[in-house]
Amino acid sequence: MTRVIAIVEDDPAEADVLRSHFKRFAPDSGEEFDIQWFQDGDAFLSTYQPIYDLVLMDIDLPGINGLATAERLRRVDHSVALVFVTNLARYAAKGYAVDAMDFLLKPVSYANFTLTVRRALQRCRQHLQPDLLINIPDGVYRISISRIKYIEVTNHTLVYHTTEGSLSSTGNLKDVESKLPSSQFVRCNRCYLVNLAFVRAVRGHRLVLDMDELQISRPKRTAVLEALNNYLGGGI
Repeated sequence: MTRVIAIVEDDPAEADVLRSHFKRFAPDSGEEFDIQWFQDGDAFLSTYQPIYDLVLMDIDLPGINGLATAERLRRVDHSVALVFVTNLARYAAKGYAVDAMDFLLKPVSYANFTLTVRRALQRCRQHLQPDLLINIPDGVYRISISRIKYIEVTNHTLVYHTTEGSLSSTGNLKDVESKLPSSQFVRCNRCYLVNLAFVRAVRGHRLVLDMDELQISRPKRTAVLEALNNYLGGGI
């Protein structure tokens, strides 16, 4: 399987070290790697598409630094594995704010590289729930379906209510519904498609999702309760 890797590093020599590590690592891992190199955060973000399995990013970048680049990355892709490669160890704690999974300190040894990349690949393999690509006004946003609480539609505007906030797009709910597992996502009325993982209670004709309560239409109530019962394994 080919893994797509982004290296965001302004020093060509440092980028070459990482490339050589991937070349050495490929036969042992059984993976192939498509390496794409960017010399600064702006170049990386301006052409960004949610195709990467792993991003290796320097913190001390010219122009927009690595931490700020990562913050902007997370606005459009909350799923991709992110590792900082840096000699600025004092900034390590700040990486958790952008969900960095690890840090590699320069000069990057092959031993440390393999440990970190193996963990990143394992995370990819364990990421069993698929991602959904959402067309937003300034590009495409990738998010794991496990982070979508519910989707509502008004006319042709779709609003994705997620654990990271709300995203607006255009389209119709039927098309989105066809891309999501019917065992986990159910319509409670013509306006809402709900992730059953976030349902906390049923009150009469309402589904309770944390701070939100969504109306269940009378024709759909039996089907919603049956779907919820099946999702919970017969627990209600």
